[in-house]
Amino acid sequence: MFLFKLIEGVATSSFGTHVANLAGVPLSVVERADTISKTFAAQFQERMKNKKNRDVTERLPLVAQADFVYLFKLATGLVRPEDQRGRLALSILKETVKKRAVKV
Repeated sequence: MFLFKLIEGVATSSFGTHVANLAGVPLSVVERADTISKTFAAQFQERMKNKKNRDVTERLPLVAQADFVYLFKLATGLVRPEDQRGRLALSILKETVKKRAVKV
């Protein structure tokens, strides 16, 4: 008997091999699938750990980060353009969004 409870959120693991075993799949196949699954999970965890450890500055130059933050604040209304540069940036940003917007 395989009991489970559905809850909101992400599953911590897969129960595919357990279900396969209960369904009568040959044990050698279930064991091989379990080995492959565990290897994949370990490799995936390692990649995620390495990805989290990468410094943001390695991926994006500081100047680009500052520009992005400014444009984001401008687009969301967190800052108001007080000079010509800001007004120009906001108008370009709005035009770009209009061109890229998906029409539903």
